[in-house]
Amino acid sequence: ITVRRARLGVVELSMSLVVLGQVQQEKECRMSMESVRKTQLATAVRVTCLLISCIALSPSWSNATVFWEDELEPGNTGYPVVGGMSYATSPVYSGTHSLKQHFLGNHVQGGSYNERYFGTATDDLWSRYYMYLDNFKPDSLSGTKIMLQGGEGYYPSFWWIMPFGQTTLTVGVQGIKGGTETYNVYGSNIPQNRWACIETHIKMSSPGVSNGIIEAWIDSNQVIARYDLPMRDATTSGQNSPTAKFNYNRLFVQYGEGDLYYDKLAVGDHRIGCSGELP
Repeated sequence: ITVRRARLGVVELSMSLVVLGQVQQEKECRMSMESVRKTQLATAVRVTCLLISCIALSPSWSNATVFWEDELEPGNTGYPVVGGMSYATSPVYSGTHSLKQHFLGNHVQGGSYNERYFGTATDDLWSRYYMYLDNFKPDSLSGTKIMLQGGEGYYPSFWWIMPFGQTTLTVGVQGIKGGTETYNVYGSNIPQNRWACIETHIKMSSPGVSNGIIEAWIDSNQVIARYDLPMRDATTSGQNSPTAKFNYNRLFVQYGEGDLYYDKLAVGDHRIGCSGELP
């Protein structure tokens, strides 16, 4: 009997230990779940703060603007047809017409220029247009002007050109250092005999600081990437203005040989992208 009672005592003690172990496990499990919940909550708070910071620090796309997109259609374009220009029904990238420019060759000026204003002024200009070079030969002496972008009455101004007999997309920054100096930034060749999507971006430098930006893409491939350029002088110097901004875009027909075409020209203060979509 005594042995049996001892054995029962051992069994009861063992059962008590098992119960205590289960209670401890349940307690630890609750503590672990609580820790997980706290960790998840902390993570959620950190992610929320990060998203708020990103939104606060990122550009305000709600304020970004496409000033206009011109399909270059007869009777519905901001670019009047002038000497050397006409509307064409082929080739056409969008709509029913494109803007044709005819160049005479032999370093003979083929026409004039036209322009369209933005309706506002900006120091951060993006452009997008489609260009078709029909066996085109840029002028070997002075190059072929594509377009001028700037503001009236002051420097700097920016000449997009094809220089010295080449179809290389190039921009000449005119009027730095008091309006006395010009330098060229070279890209890559514009392809012939097909439509090419050309995108350009110019952001004016801070006055007196070499932090101006020029970028360009051909068919979504970046061909110019400069982020260290002097543009606006620290103070008004000659015709260079520390407050210079862009307010117009001008197309030229001057020197070159053959035909080139434009279609779907757009400008704004953020990237527009080819076919309206960012690559």
